[in-house]
Amino acid sequence: MLKRNFIPVFIMLIICLFVLKPDIVSEGVFNGLKIWVNNMIPYLLPMSILSNILLQYNFLYRLSEKLSFLSNKVFNSKYAFIPYFISFVVGYPSGAMTVNTMASFKRINSSEANALIVFTNNCSFQFMAGAVSFSMLGDLNISKYIAFPHLLSAMFIGILIKKGAISSSYTKDKNQKFISFYDAFNSSIYKSITSILSIGGVIVIFSVFSNFFDNLLISVSKYLSLSIQLSDMIHSVLVGILEISNGCSLAASSSLPLDVKLIIINFLISFSGISVIFQTIAVTNDFDFNIGNYVFCKAIQGILSVIICIGMLILL
Repeated sequence: MLKRNFIPVFIMLIICLFVLKPDIVSEGVFNGLKIWVNNMIPYLLPMSILSNILLQYNFLYRLSEKLSFLSNKVFNSKYAFIPYFISFVVGYPSGAMTVNTMASFKRINSSEANALIVFTNNCSFQFMAGAVSFSMLGDLNISKYIAFPHLLSAMFIGILIKKGAISSSYTKDKNQKFISFYDAFNSSIYKSITSILSIGGVIVIFSVFSNFFDNLLISVSKYLSLSIQLSDMIHSVLVGILEISNGCSLAASSSLPLDVKLIIINFLISFSGISVIFQTIAVTNDFDFNIGNYVFCKAIQGILSVIICIGMLILL
């Protein structure tokens, strides 16, 4: 009885909490909307529309096949570079959106989609270099300690899972039915707006949760005799696991040494956070998405990213 009604009861408790704390809810909603309007829509929507149009034609796939000798050898998939590159330019969750689009047009099957999504859905270079390194940490030159570990760890994950994990793509990808530009454009707008709205809903609700969580941690820290640096470390990691932007901002503005800041930020960006995981779930409705495997691989990627970052800090 309790197990069956757990989710409805939990939701009712959250609603009661929201009613009791309208100020925290309002602040979280406005913060979430600002992130969605200022950071997600301007970059993700146009790229999503254009990439959706492009992915309905054979050109991008034929271009990818030219590099298939490398992609097949490294990742056991001839189309791996397509979502990897789009994710590099646009960021979370564009890699997942691209994989989902490829699956919806029968370019790849569900098995290959699940294998590709774990290492091609990554953070954008613009966010790592511009937002984190330059804006938050105040030094663009240290972006190499964030971008390189993140992208390299993703490639390592792709190499590790390639054997037996990725089945062959559909054999009909060269004989796809011709589609007019008008139809491709209309379907791309519909898919992109639907995905963006889903992402916006996830961002707003997790922004509210993050606001509650942040206030709770601040209240708890007053009753614990923790050092300032340890408190900053725990605070930034826990908030970042929920939502990476706030976590990275807290780590960057903390009293921690730069090396520790970089290590925390590397893990948070590669793991991506629960908010991004739910955004990924929201845009992967055209294949049987293996959520457990995805979360496990992102956690491993976070650990690998930290190891690479520590190695770079020691050697460089």
